[in-house]
Amino acid sequence: MKYVPVGKGHKAILISILVIAIFIPFCLQGCSLSTETGTEDFQSEDVKEGEGVVQEEDPEEERLRVEEEERELQKKLEEERKLREEALRVDLGHFFVPLPPLEQEDNPPVKAKGIYVTGNSVGLTSRFERLLDMVAATELNAMVIDVKNDHGLMTYRSEIDILIQSGANKSAPVKDMQEVVAMLKEKGIYTIARVVVFRDPLLPEFKPEWAIQKNQGGVWRDNKGMGWVNPYNKNVWDYNIAIAKEAALMGFQEIQFDYVRFPENAHRVDREAYYPGEDGKPKDKAIQDFLTYAQKQLEEYNVYIAADVFGVIATSWGDTDKIGQTWEKIAPLVDYNCPMIYPSHYGSGYFGFDVPDAHPAGTVTHALNDAIKRNAHMENPGIIRPWLQSFTASWIRGNIPYGPQEVRAQIDAALELGIDEYLIWNAGNRYQPDAFLSPEEALINEEKIKSDREQKGHDVLGHTAEKALEEYLESVRRKDWREAMVYQSTGFSYDHHQFREWVGQWTGRLTSYDIIARDNLSEGKVFSLDFTITIDGNELITKGKNFEVYKENMIWRVKPPTEFIETLAFIPEATMEEEQDTNN
Repeated sequence: MKYVPVGKGHKAILISILVIAIFIPFCLQGCSLSTETGTEDFQSEDVKEGEGVVQEEDPEEERLRVEEEERELQKKLEEERKLREEALRVDLGHFFVPLPPLEQEDNPPVKAKGIYVTGNSVGLTSRFERLLDMVAATELNAMVIDVKNDHGLMTYRSEIDILIQSGANKSAPVKDMQEVVAMLKEKGIYTIARVVVFRDPLLPEFKPEWAIQKNQGGVWRDNKGMGWVNPYNKNVWDYNIAIAKEAALMGFQEIQFDYVRFPENAHRVDREAYYPGEDGKPKDKAIQDFLTYAQKQLEEYNVYIAADVFGVIATSWGDTDKIGQTWEKIAPLVDYNCPMIYPSHYGSGYFGFDVPDAHPAGTVTHALNDAIKRNAHMENPGIIRPWLQSFTASWIRGNIPYGPQEVRAQIDAALELGIDEYLIWNAGNRYQPDAFLSPEEALINEEKIKSDREQKGHDVLGHTAEKALEEYLESVRRKDWREAMVYQSTGFSYDHHQFREWVGQWTGRLTSYDIIARDNLSEGKVFSLDFTITIDGNELITKGKNFEVYKENMIWRVKPPTEFIETLAFIPEATMEEEQDTNN
């Protein structure tokens, strides 16, 4: 509400007017004021100067008052923060990391196109400058920098008590990581801190009880002699999350958890080792619980969370490799889901290729198709940002050299599927600038691909709404629960176990259908269908039912009419009577 300022010169005039307005009626009507609703007594009293006049506070006084209130609020918040930190220090002990500052800079999302950078590369000025020059001259705009590396070592000197005790600070190549991050951000480079989690050969030497244990006793080690920490152990969680918090305080905009899994070759590992604290909990539930805990612990630190996952988990269902990674249990818990879809990491026969490594574009296309489909039925899955290959897999029979053309083929394959973010891996940080476009060329290329797709009415899988409807109906006809789950929109999330069980309970089979009309909706399409569902040899013919098709998670998805779903799952009366007799 605004107040009208009243100056001293106007006060006397205003008071005189008020006096006249009050006393003339009083004198004329004899100490009473008449209204249409009656008469009430009016007692006069002296009118004091300024009474009844709303005055605005002096601007300077108001400014000082506001500043004082802000100081008091700031002081209160700082006192509360101090008390919280004291409580956290007691609660977390040697895992303690300070809380973030009360005021933090904005951290808007970025479509990252990044490269992996080791701590040694950051610490070696000449090499780091070459990488910075390449990023500045190309479409690249991000760096994934080791914070805790594959050997369990920090790339800068951490101030966390448990890290100091564990010896993780030895040989830290980066003198001032905070300064490096600030410099990168000034250059417009998005900063991602890589934290290698459960593959940690250092920590088991310091805390062997936190490691995966051999059945015969002692720390279990993989083929390379490296110990792994136990994903069921909460101390291990707190150790790595403390590192993530410290990285956030240094200004990193995103935390990327790598090796967020159990060791591969699970049949051997599970035969030779055991996991204290497992207590019947599945491996993928342990990883899910870790990411849930990390998400909660980092929510005040103004960072995005990413997880690196095996590319094959987008193609296989459930934790088939027994490494603790199931797509549906990871994707909803991260801002960015980063499948490592290196063509060299797929075995012979994958996607129909004898040597997937020799087909960079084709392998990436198939892998990302699967990833997009896996996101389709989830309410809020992490953005797919794949790791792509920039190295020659010389150990694979039939491999091909990976030069600029092979790297570019992977980037373009992802773009065709609407995925305009990527990360490039080369363990030695030897990248090929010719693989990347200039920022201007990349923008033109991306907009052209997107425009062509939209003009054709295609989703990122290359389907029109009608094609997606046909794919859905054919999957229903075949009772292919995997494909049906991709295309059927329900308005809620469900897992593949539930959907597979539901499809298995269908008593009806879709035997024919005919699209008889098409129309547009404000945000989708509607198709009128005649269809026939057969139950126990009896054909149930339904005419003129509307199937709505909308875009969800980048693809066209079908919302079938209730009658269609109910008829598929229809329980014949005779069967119901048989069930009742059995129950009785």
